[in-house]
Amino acid sequence: MSTPPRRIAHLDMDAFYASVELLRYPELRGHPVVIGGRSLHQPAMRADGSREFARLRDYAGRGVVTTSTYEARALGVFSAMGMMKAAKLAPEAFLLPADFEAYRHYSRSFKQAVAAIAALIEDRGIDEIYIDLTEIPEDSLPLAQRIKDAVRTATGLSCSIGIAPNKLLAKICSELDKPDGITLLTMDDLERRIWPMPVRKINGIGPKAGEKLAAIDVHTIGDLAQQSMTQLQMHFGRGYGE
Repeated sequence: MSTPPRRIAHLDMDAFYASVELLRYPELRGHPVVIGGRSLHQPAMRADGSREFARLRDYAGRGVVTTSTYEARALGVFSAMGMMKAAKLAPEAFLLPADFEAYRHYSRSFKQAVAAIAALIEDRGIDEIYIDLTEIPEDSLPLAQRIKDAVRTATGLSCSIGIAPNKLLAKICSELDKPDGITLLTMDDLERRIWPMPVRKINGIGPKAGEKLAAIDVHTIGDLAQQSMTQLQMHFGRGYGE
């Protein structure tokens, strides 16, 4: 019996912390929302029963952004950014405090939902997992949709899934169709879909490595793929790739 081709999925919850907060405050859907900054500003109830939310412009302090909705990201506000800088970019964004107890609850819930379908899971954090789908006798697209549906039923939240021959590629392709996406990738797709991407899209290549690669005219994943091991070891040392 032939061995089935390896299928690894990377499941990434969409704007996880922010999405959990939008379950609690659905009136903020479609608006830029920022979570974090050591904020203690709980929404206040008005006399008419509606809620009043703090605005990012009112923040003062040295905290950082824990996460943001896609609407806030469109304005340039991302995780780990200083709150005062974020306030300049999106002063009208709504500001909410982080609730890590709630995030851990939803994290356990989505992982349990996935485990009921595919038991071989590698936990990579509160909002992402790898799933080995190799031995499951079901086509990738309906299987990915079934997993997404189970996550939504269990949590009310959306996720994005990338399926590829290995973890490195699965991690990259789960980002390609966010939010609420499914991306299937084979080795035949690499030159068309992956090679044009910036080399920093590879998990583990940070700013310093990116600068070193740019210095030898390696800017895209395709550029890196075309380098010989000898060339890379000349610049990064003999331990590279061994």
